[in-house]
Amino acid sequence: MNQWYRFSNSSNKGLYYATYILLFLILIAFLANLLLIMFIFISCLIILLLHSYYFKIAGKGLDIVNVKEKSFLIIDDECKWKLRMINKGMPILKASIFMTFDQSVLPVGLPYRINHGLVEINIPFFIWKNEEKEILIPVIANKRGKSQIREIAVRIPHLYGSGYVDLTYQNLINSKILVYPQRNPVHISDFVIKNKQGLQDVKTSLFVDTMHPIGVRDYIAGDPFHHIHWKASAKMQTLQSKVFSPIASRGWLIILNISERYSINARLEEMISQAAFLIDYALKEEIPFSLAVNVRSFGSSPFYYLQEGFGAQHRQAAFEFLTVLSFSSLLFPPLQMLSHLKNEELPSVITFLGLETMETQKVLQEIAVTGRSIYKVNSKGVLTQWKQKSTAV
Repeated sequence: MNQWYRFSNSSNKGLYYATYILLFLILIAFLANLLLIMFIFISCLIILLLHSYYFKIAGKGLDIVNVKEKSFLIIDDECKWKLRMINKGMPILKASIFMTFDQSVLPVGLPYRINHGLVEINIPFFIWKNEEKEILIPVIANKRGKSQIREIAVRIPHLYGSGYVDLTYQNLINSKILVYPQRNPVHISDFVIKNKQGLQDVKTSLFVDTMHPIGVRDYIAGDPFHHIHWKASAKMQTLQSKVFSPIASRGWLIILNISERYSINARLEEMISQAAFLIDYALKEEIPFSLAVNVRSFGSSPFYYLQEGFGAQHRQAAFEFLTVLSFSSLLFPPLQMLSHLKNEELPSVITFLGLETMETQKVLQEIAVTGRSIYKVNSKGVLTQWKQKSTAV
């Protein structure tokens, strides 16, 4: 399959007529026996024909090595777009590469312009026959979002300035740059992360897993009788008590409602930044978390729902989604999302970000009576205990 769409633009018809003029002059010189002048005209004609031939085949054999690559940045981080090009055809001289990509990143040290949210740059380019060249374009993270190369075109000018050939790459470039959201600090009280009874291993907890002892220690007055390890006591010739691993339920569910009536909340960036802070905090405190956002999804859930997990990879999955959220995202009704979540096996702590209605408050109250602790980030960026209001937006 041809990777390039070829478009030729000749702005000067003089070269077209020059061929016939030279043929006529060669004929006149031959009839007049002016051999030196005839040789000059023949040389000009050969150069002109070679130019026309070059112009027809220039760019054939040019290829882009399309490597799948994904970079992750935060605001003001720098990286580089990398283009590897191989030329198996004729040398390409005095050409230029025209490239467009999303505005989440901006070029560094190169002139550019922004057109409808896309960055346009134009850089000089040349490549010899059988040469492989890597082109590096430094960029800096400008704002949250995904940046992808949308168009690459190579413009090869006529050697005599009579036009050009444009080669437009027809395949999708696999390189992407994701600019992660900023973190808006959220004040989190200590009572939010208190452990409840559960099955997750933690460092400290009032609850222990009595089914799986992890060791023994000397008996202390007050230890339950059924916790005594009789085999170890007989071996050590002193009473030994079983040691159990501390367990608790520490999971968080972060619910992000980006709706504002029938459109997307104008505070979208602020809410995303707060959700990103909560995710970072959960990672730091080794708290498993899940994330639900009321945008349509075509997976097993009709809305975006990241199942509970923990660790850097789980954080990356959440951040990748928060990165691509935008005002053009397709909304899912928040009431239906909460009704669906109500039937799930929810963790002990639920954090809600976004606007509430009387209907959504009713579902949140139904979740609260099951023993879950529900919190909400207020206008001052403080995580407070959620309470049902008499009126709602």
